[in-house]
Amino acid sequence: MSLHSLFAISLLAFAHAQTPASSALEPLASKKFTFPNIPYQVTGDQGGIRGPQAGYNICNSTTEGSQSLCQTLFLNSMSDFCIWSSSKQDDTIGVSEAYEVAWCTKPGHGSRLIPPGAITGAQWLYAKNYLQVVGFIDQSMVNLDPTDMGGELDPHGADEQGNPLGGIVFTNGFGQSASSFAQQVSSNSSGSTSFTQVVEWIDFIGSGVFCLKMCNPNDPNGPQLCNHIYDEIGCNFNALADYGQINGTYEVCDSDDMTPPGVFTTAPGQTTTWFQPQTGPVVPPYTTSIPASSNCQTFSSNQLFLAAPTPTTTGSAASGSGSGGGTTAAASRSGSGSAASATASPGGAVAIGAPVGGLAAALFGAFITLMA
Repeated sequence: MSLHSLFAISLLAFAHAQTPASSALEPLASKKFTFPNIPYQVTGDQGGIRGPQAGYNICNSTTEGSQSLCQTLFLNSMSDFCIWSSSKQDDTIGVSEAYEVAWCTKPGHGSRLIPPGAITGAQWLYAKNYLQVVGFIDQSMVNLDPTDMGGELDPHGADEQGNPLGGIVFTNGFGQSASSFAQQVSSNSSGSTSFTQVVEWIDFIGSGVFCLKMCNPNDPNGPQLCNHIYDEIGCNFNALADYGQINGTYEVCDSDDMTPPGVFTTAPGQTTTWFQPQTGPVVPPYTTSIPASSNCQTFSSNQLFLAAPTPTTTGSAASGSGSGGGTTAAASRSGSGSAASATASPGGAVAIGAPVGGLAAALFGAFITLMA
């Protein structure tokens, strides 16, 4: 067989691998769990061409520390939340989207810990049908290249296997308010030990900004409020907040729901929906309106974020049942699910990264070797 024939067959094999064969896999967003009854790995080796799952979902004190690969995220309150970020130093979201791990503000979730001083300002909103936390962060302290403009993480992706693969989210925050959180702080309480799985969520990080929005699974409008298809317009359109006033402050408020991303009212008063284009410039044809908030209360970082202890564990996988207490990026527009990812900084800057699939790189490398 000639080298050219071998290369042609290799290309055909790669093309076949990129077809929607993975669509037969169960979508991540359809996998429902009652905490703490979760599997060791939600996805395991069933992640399609981007698999296997890099981390694990049963996380506890044996996995907590700087080497943790925990992929179960909690978003409970301003003082107790996690974000997705890389397990490798100086990484980018475009490269690490599939293997992101949980970084949390306090111990107890079996995760890595966000170092003291990393979060320099944040706002938490108890909206009617979602929980939202946004803020400013020294992203180099959670393993991201400080110049990375970032991207989106969500439970979908082009292959519906999510970013990160196998990443699931829980909260005890639904039904709470700014006032009840203030009571938790004054009584040094962590809130309820009953956790609800969040099925629809979005998470952006990049350019020193992060935003997470977790939509109530009991709200029929949840998929629209946490729509994952607007990955190139960042926090400013997906998680509305007054970003210009947040850095240096720590505020918790009650809030009305925002209008779902992409939905806006034209001058004649007609409600319409804009969809992010697949090619060309991405310029939303509308300006956002920050929803009304109330009962806002401010805190100091010392009240919210405990100093992270020096890790003493290896971060090896836990065995047995679920966590003792308990976060890739953009939904890809390519067939491989190795996303073009994007996020906006407060000024609206957008970055796009498109990592080459491992199979493509391997085939290309094999061809070069044969031709040498």
